Amino acid sequence: MQYSELELKTMLKAGNLNIEEQIKYNILNFIRTIHLNKQDFIQESYHTEFYGELPMKFSKRAGQVMGLITVKVGDDERVYVFNDRGYELVDDLLQFK
Repeated sequence: MQYSELELKTMLKAGNLNIEEQIKYNILNFIRTIHLNKQDFIQESYHTEFYGELPMKFSKRAGQVMGLITVKVGDDERVYVFNDRGYELVDDLLQFK
């Protein structure tokens, strides 16, 4: 999914988000923070954890082009790759058809 400020605002107005929408919102909001802080994505490192109903971990080393997001949904763990332009579920990237 490509980062979109409009998408983020639309989701915020909608309220009462399901799990998929919460994941999407949290990831887009994290990317938004990168933009608001005018950070150089490649030069920065990220080691951020969200706790609560939807635990999420954002990690990236300085110099890397992509980072990883780990999301715990019940007993399931999902892994996404992200940069300052968007994110994608790793399982979707690895499907070769």
